[in-house]
Amino acid sequence: MNMIAPLSPGAPILSRTEVAGLVALAARTVPPLWPLESAIAVNPLAGFENLPFEEAVGRAAPLFRARRNLPLAQWRALLALGKVEERFLRDAAIHKLGGLDPAFELIGPDISRLDLLMARLSHLPVENEEATPDALTPDAAFIAKWCAAFFDQGQAAFAMPHRELGLYRAALAVIAHDPEFRALTGAAGHHLLLSVPRDPLDAIAEGLVVLGIPRSEEEGKLADLVARLPGWAGHIRWRTENADADISDGAPAGMADLLALWLLLDRAGAVVTPPRSTGEPDVTAQLLAQFGLTRATLASLPEKGRKRFAEIATMDEGALGGVFQIAAEWTYRSGLATKLQSAAANPVSCEAPDAQLIFCIDVRSEPFRRLLEAQGRYETFGYAGFFGLPIALHRFGDMRRRRLLPVLLSPQHDVVEAPAPGREQDALSLAAGQEQARRTSMLFNAGKQGTATAFATAEATGSIAGVLMAARTLTPGLVKRVNAVLSPSREDVLAPASGQHRDHAWHPTFSLSDKVGFALALFKLTGLSAQTARLVALVGHGGSATNNPYASALDCGACGGHAGGSNARVLASFLNDPDVRAGLALKDIRIPAETWFIAAEHNTTTDEVIIFDKHSVPESHGDDLARLVESLAKAGAANRDRRAALLGRTAKDLLTGAMHWGEVRPEWGLAGNAAFIVGPRRLTREIDLEGRAFLHSYDWKKDPDGTALTTILTAPMVVAQWINCQYLFSTVDNDRYGSGDKVTQNVVGGIGVLQGNGGDLRIGLPKQSLFTDNGTPFHVPQRLLTVVLAPVDRVERVVKSNDILDRLFGNGWVTLVVMDPHTGKALRWLPDDERDAELSVAPTIHELEI
Repeated sequence: MNMIAPLSPGAPILSRTEVAGLVALAARTVPPLWPLESAIAVNPLAGFENLPFEEAVGRAAPLFRARRNLPLAQWRALLALGKVEERFLRDAAIHKLGGLDPAFELIGPDISRLDLLMARLSHLPVENEEATPDALTPDAAFIAKWCAAFFDQGQAAFAMPHRELGLYRAALAVIAHDPEFRALTGAAGHHLLLSVPRDPLDAIAEGLVVLGIPRSEEEGKLADLVARLPGWAGHIRWRTENADADISDGAPAGMADLLALWLLLDRAGAVVTPPRSTGEPDVTAQLLAQFGLTRATLASLPEKGRKRFAEIATMDEGALGGVFQIAAEWTYRSGLATKLQSAAANPVSCEAPDAQLIFCIDVRSEPFRRLLEAQGRYETFGYAGFFGLPIALHRFGDMRRRRLLPVLLSPQHDVVEAPAPGREQDALSLAAGQEQARRTSMLFNAGKQGTATAFATAEATGSIAGVLMAARTLTPGLVKRVNAVLSPSREDVLAPASGQHRDHAWHPTFSLSDKVGFALALFKLTGLSAQTARLVALVGHGGSATNNPYASALDCGACGGHAGGSNARVLASFLNDPDVRAGLALKDIRIPAETWFIAAEHNTTTDEVIIFDKHSVPESHGDDLARLVESLAKAGAANRDRRAALLGRTAKDLLTGAMHWGEVRPEWGLAGNAAFIVGPRRLTREIDLEGRAFLHSYDWKKDPDGTALTTILTAPMVVAQWINCQYLFSTVDNDRYGSGDKVTQNVVGGIGVLQGNGGDLRIGLPKQSLFTDNGTPFHVPQRLLTVVLAPVDRVERVVKSNDILDRLFGNGWVTLVVMDPHTGKALRWLPDDERDAELSVAPTIHELEI
């Protein structure tokens, strides 16, 4: 029976300020969740980064009802594939047991603790069945349903009424008519709807008192409720903290609205506690059988021996997976550090380059750069793909601006996309075509979703839609070519201009000082010499996919989940500006007069490279450009072959997949990411990094005060850590931290995806981005390894003066290795727990210790 708990007249009640503070703290349980149009990687456990990694994972797992690590069966598959080396697994097991002496402690005849643990890791039977995703409880499903209705961005046939009142009040106004609400809450719910405060903060304050939550448990209570629907809670955080104000126009909502709804159900007795894991089975019998022992033998052991045996027999899969994860990290770190030390000791001599290219630090750029360098005298650099420009772009014909910068920053300049000189008429035709397509789509959707028109719409358009679907299925290349003939190329017709936008006049346009500053940053942060080649290309990147809700996840994360070509075009225009070059000369950056900067964009799905604004390239540089275009095409073909092998397909099939509406894995994206390397290209040029490393160019000799290093570690590296954690946790538990199977996903509200036809907004990445078709992880879940080539004292000064770095390295979320150019040694930054414990056990490369 549902009961309404009474509010005692004298019960102490929190002030609105106190409640707002509790709500803000509880909201930090989940990170913001960006919408599909700009899907940004975030660490799902970002709210726990103040804790050591292992402790954070342990606390978050029960809160989100998630696994702590990958199942043993999948780790063993990675061991068999060589992603984890046996010797490092053994080292990690010794580390887990506290060192050599404790590990080799005998608990029986010729059986050590290490023998028992290795048997559990490698030999004992484990279940290999894929866990069934948990269904939402009825209370969570009810709130999720109304969140989907409230936050809809025009996809639904009928908009939820009263949205202007906010999520909580709008729900109060309509749920009385919802049979599901009546079934959940009965008469108690009806009475509560008449009496609860209409303000969400007041409702929370009253609800906490009525439910009898002690003061010391109020924050935990609210955090538990936030974690029940991390997707919708994350969407609310994005709306309130990261989105432009116009996103919320007419439909305001904050975390207090969501919590007030939860407490409404709780007061009506409708909130149920989700089932927790029942724990791991005791494998004592299996472990005894593995070593030919009996229970009588075990019982005859001394008490200490029995206790040691039980510790390992009852070790859960999360703890065992943690041993594998450390072994995977040590396997990778050992191989990479050895190669980098050798490269640092034997620097590559470089000839004067014919052209220089600045790519994004993205892991997908690394193999392409290596293959391009093999085509001729090309020098490449790595720089954050937004090229240091804090801009928002107003695309021609779009209603809303796009933020083309990392989510850590706010736009400082609004750039308008305008017709290229001489292409004004084409631009108008393009805009007219877009508008016609938009209206046709709206009309079709209205007819399809209308109660009286759905059948007639299907009858009228079914045959046409069938022909189009068949064409897109059987001949996607032909469809693309036909579209290209009917519509002019957007990049040829339109170009970003630095003029002021009428709706954002408060953002200044670029001043000469701004332009010089952004151009100067390129040289300072990458170590690019002022003696540039005749041709310098700024190469942004983006992906291409059809009918893929996660298409923006293939684009540039540094550009807010958009392609980076526009940023490259803007900065290239600055660098070709004589006034900017004069300003740079005053800063001792004297660019040769014969140098010309061009902008380009690497399509990471097809490995084609677009060169923008070719018409502006001086005639004197025509041959240089032709040679570069030819080399880019050859590098693209070679990289396509390499990627096709990883996907088990042909290179031609990759081109088809980029256009095919049924393609679920157009590329591997950033799967495999494992390292962030800060140093000059000569450090990595001769090493095949297998597309697993973010590469940021840096020359410590040109950064005596560490300013550039501080920027690199506190901005691009933090973004790389977010990406790394998203891939890690999405692989570890794809049901809770990822988004599940693409095949059963549905887009909701134009903002995210659901599994099936309802439930929480899914966070993280789909299975197809992380696992092969047979279920083996393609991505190895391991923490980011950051390698910096710079003097140790400088790196230490930078880390100690930035809380975020001290926290990430000290709590073990990122491993830092410093390669000292003076001594040639590679030194590892010890996490706080290792310093405290003064442990001496380390992987075989002892010189990594710091």
